[in-house]
Amino acid sequence: MRVYQPVAVLFLHAFPLNKEMYKYQFEAFEKEGIPYVAVDYPGFGEERNWPSDYSISQLTDYIVGKLNGLGIKRVIPVGDSMGGYIMFELWRRYRELISGFIFVATRAEADTEEAKKARFATIERVKKEGKDFLIEFMLDAQTSPKTKENSKKMEELKCIMNMATEEGIVKALKALAERPDNRELLKDIDVPTLVIAGKDDEKVTPPEIVKGISDGIKGSIFVEISDSAHLPPFENPVEFNKIVIPFVKENL
Repeated sequence: MRVYQPVAVLFLHAFPLNKEMYKYQFEAFEKEGIPYVAVDYPGFGEERNWPSDYSISQLTDYIVGKLNGLGIKRVIPVGDSMGGYIMFELWRRYRELISGFIFVATRAEADTEEAKKARFATIERVKKEGKDFLIEFMLDAQTSPKTKENSKKMEELKCIMNMATEEGIVKALKALAERPDNRELLKDIDVPTLVIAGKDDEKVTPPEIVKGISDGIKGSIFVEISDSAHLPPFENPVEFNKIVIPFVKENL
């Protein structure tokens, strides 16, 4: 297969989901004729596990390899949570690829020592007990009260999360715990940037944490999306698309 699409939107998913968390964007972008690429990380969605552990940096190289294979020269990445950490790494080492950024429910800071310990404790528990407890915890922590009222949506979210393998979860948690602090990059970001927080994200990336990214990037736009917590593209796609599509059309 050969595809040539010099510019596209790049969808980077949150943990422990996969590219299907952007299903509402795929539909809207196709209607608008906006080119996009969506990837799964190893052990999530349709992507097989890698035999070894990996870092965010190695994951970024892998994604850039996919873009190169498709002939894509420039992208606007849309990264939710873990996707945002990959975006910082793209800026650190593949700046020439970037036309703009859409950071969603993510943070520039590295894990605190306490957060690292919690991730490694979770790794041990997943190894012993499996992933079910983590999926239940994430379903609760990542969604707004409004989303929780929608049983169909919650079931769909659970299905997406359940596609993650236990090995994939363990390796991603390790990569997340060991990621670098990205705050020093903020002042250098000079491409059009949109930063989006879920208004109801109390447990994972509260709006004031997400706003820290926007505060550090000169000229960036910060938006809070109602009726959503950690997964605005999935929880409130109508409002999300209303903000994102004009930005993409202007900057792609």
